[in-house]
Amino acid sequence: MRALALLLALTTAARAEPSDTSRALHLGGMIAFGGLYLAIEFPEKMRFAAKECRWCDPPGFDRGIRDALKWDHRLVAVKVSDLLGFAAAPTALGILMIAASGEHRSLRRTFDDQAPMIESAIIVSLMQSTTKYIVRRSRPFVRFAPPGRVFYHDDNTSFWSGHVSAVFAETFACGIVAHERGYALEPAIWATGLTIGTVTAYLRMAADMHYASDIAVGVLVGIGVGTAVPYLLHRSSLERDPEPAATRTEPRFLSFGGMF
Repeated sequence: MRALALLLALTTAARAEPSDTSRALHLGGMIAFGGLYLAIEFPEKMRFAAKECRWCDPPGFDRGIRDALKWDHRLVAVKVSDLLGFAAAPTALGILMIAASGEHRSLRRTFDDQAPMIESAIIVSLMQSTTKYIVRRSRPFVRFAPPGRVFYHDDNTSFWSGHVSAVFAETFACGIVAHERGYALEPAIWATGLTIGTVTAYLRMAADMHYASDIAVGVLVGIGVGTAVPYLLHRSSLERDPEPAATRTEPRFLSFGGMF
């Protein structure tokens, strides 16, 4: 009930002008829901982990793509995808958003620009953590492992890819904020996020951690959450800054609308 009340408060705050009170609400939400995610994902993980899969056998197209893309040395792909999904994407997007704010840069502006990305990542991660324990799909490397393999608590959590959904949620949240604010670095933000997201998606399949369908659902859910959060929770902070007296006559870079 407290989580629902906090979510309702954030939705209400989204309609009002940005204020320190609304920022405090968003910060409280990040801490509360972020803490909930960490609790589910780490100390409580063994409680939710299941030894038996509910969704064990992949359809033919998943099996075919898996055979074509998996690496023999899969742990290399695991480590690189972890680095890209959990560190490179949020760091690169965060730095670009700070640079994009230019002359309007301030602590409040930085918070307003970064909050949608952080909230999108937390929300989509909570959704993924809940779903994977319910669906209990075996990971490819587990399904095709030799007999006698020792159970590990992460074996049946393949659906959907949390790495991919987080990167795409962060990318769309940042891209939409940059577009609505009219940031000139918008194309760089989209290009960076989508490139990291695409490479991460490939590496998660090369690592034999996910099937293609896990990746596809992760992309779609990430896009949905990354689009919804800025518009539903941050509408009041998305207004464009007033143009300077001497407005530029050159055309802007490709915008969000022009890219898709």
